[in-house]
Formats: sequence, structure tokens, C-alpha cells
Amino acid sequence: MKRVVYVLGGPPGIATNETVDLILVSGVFEQSTAIVFVGDGLLQLHALAERQSPLKALPTYDVTELYALDALTLPDEAVLPVAAIDSAEFETLLDSADVVING
Repeated sequence: MKRVVYVLGGPPGIATNETVDLILVSGVFEQSTAIVFVGDGLLQLHALAERQSPLKALPTYDVTELYALDALTLPDEAVLPVAAIDSAEFETLLDSADVVING
């Protein structure tokens, strides 16, 4: 089984939704999948808490490894559990991946 790590660095929008579609496909094919929110991608977590987001479907597809890089504040009302990681943990996560996709 391949391990895929998606790095979401873009704000909410069409491009990010297309990446989320890829993530859901990874889940359908039972690939080990992790998502790291970085930079503007952290806004996805606030959007997730505030409105309908395709990210809410992740648990249905067994995608539960969610991380936020250097997140100073995570929304309290986020509907999915996200773990804050530092740069060293991020590098370790990337090293464990067979495939890294930036979105």
C-alpha cells in the first residue's frame, strides 16, 4: 500500500476542492493518506468550521491523519481533529511518504 501525503497550502476555493477530490479518491482506494495544512491552507480549517466543506467527507473515506504545520491557532469549532506539528515532524511525515502532492 502506498502512503500519500497531501500538502494543502492554498486558501478555500476551486483549486483546493479539486485536490480534496484527489484525497477522497485515495481514501476510496484505501491508500494510507495524510493531509498537512500549511500557510494559507490553514484557512481551510476555518472554512471547515464555518460552512459546508468537502473536507467534512474525509472520515467517510477513512482519511483521518490531519495535521497543521506551525499552527498558532486552530479553530475550536473544527469538526475534524487536526494535530499541530512542527517543521521536524513535517519533514518526518514527508520522508514516510511514497508520494507527496501539493495542492
